Amino acid sequence: MSLQSTAIQNQAKPGRYVVLLQNHTSQAIKKVQKELGVQLTSSEELSNTLRAHQVLDGSTGLVFKNLGIVVVDNIEEAKLQQAVASRSPILYWEEEREFRAANELDQLQKIKQTQQLLQQQIQQLDEMIRNRPDAPDTDWESATWGVNAVALRRSRFTGKGVSVAILDTGLYVPHPDFADRAIEGKSFIQNEAWDADGNGHGTHCAGTALGAETKSEGKRYGIASEATMVIGKVLSDGGSGSTSGIIDAIDWAVEKKCRIVSMSLGSPVEIGQAPSPVFEQVGRKALENNCLLIAAAGNDSRRPSMPRPVSSPANAESIMAVAAVDRQLNVASFSNGGINAGDGGKVDVAAPGVDVFSTYSENVSDGALYARLSGTSMATPHVAGIAALYCEAFPTLSAAEIWLKLEKNVQLLPDQLIRDVGQGLAQAI
Repeated sequence: MSLQSTAIQNQAKPGRYVVLLQNHTSQAIKKVQKELGVQLTSSEELSNTLRAHQVLDGSTGLVFKNLGIVVVDNIEEAKLQQAVASRSPILYWEEEREFRAANELDQLQKIKQTQQLLQQQIQQLDEMIRNRPDAPDTDWESATWGVNAVALRRSRFTGKGVSVAILDTGLYVPHPDFADRAIEGKSFIQNEAWDADGNGHGTHCAGTALGAETKSEGKRYGIASEATMVIGKVLSDGGSGSTSGIIDAIDWAVEKKCRIVSMSLGSPVEIGQAPSPVFEQVGRKALENNCLLIAAAGNDSRRPSMPRPVSSPANAESIMAVAAVDRQLNVASFSNGGINAGDGGKVDVAAPGVDVFSTYSENVSDGALYARLSGTSMATPHVAGIAALYCEAFPTLSAAEIWLKLEKNVQLLPDQLIRDVGQGLAQAI
């Protein structure tokens, strides 16, 4: 089955602002409504049929009840500036920004769409990435190199009873490897279903974090094979999403009592640019609700000459940032580093992110049931799956304590800079 064209569209809306509140009591909400001249609707009123984009307009905004974040449209910046300068519950505001899937093929897709003269080169690169020959797996029979690298073989845990949310392009639900799994999902992208995945990126990430093995060959590729699958479509089939859509999905995942949220997405930041206070609060509120947010460090680097800073939202101190390593356990050429660590923006851990085999979607124009992809997008779900194993092993520990345990149990990578790989290579428990 083939879906409509996946041409990239910017999901961020011009004139939309994300506002950080000091608190979100009913009294504070009333004051914000008066200051901005809008009616604020609580995220409690959202449902499968009523989503954030249907609520937002010039007179109605949205407050995410678990996170203390407000999203408004078409507000004069002067009102926001005046509110921040006064004794208002509003602490900070920023324009909505665009986020994209953090995988190496995203750059290839852009070239395909804009550089017709390079079509032959693009086709050769596409073929190389998608049709790499299988490399021998020497550590654990019928397991991918990534599964072996994180030492899954030694674990007796499967993530059973732990809810993990994958916020991405959705999931190809008809995939045979998910036939026996209970899956809950929701789309935060207008007019696109969560259970089709016309991009493939989300299905690949879900397979790595929560899959098991191929039905036909028994090749093991997934980490937390018995965790509860929760799928949030926050990126379109074209691969883009917005601040408000991602926050909406995080609020939903927190409400669903998800212990882990995996986000293989990012928006580039500049050298010296501080993390967004919005995502710092979102990550902190999630931790307070016993939910650990894990995000891709980003793929903007061109090593060794040009490493780039960790992307947003991974650069928030309250969100775990994951870098990518290759089979030789060297930092991947594209993986971002902790260049802005002084202002936040450090790498916390690393995971396999080059030539990663996992599930894919037949709803993509060149789709298949499986694919090999590279990116910090591929590293992030390895860590999300491992975190689910820790949650099963230590059910009484908080999300913050799970984070610390995961960091303490890494494999050290002495030949790599802490700036690039954080504490080391994440390991199963």
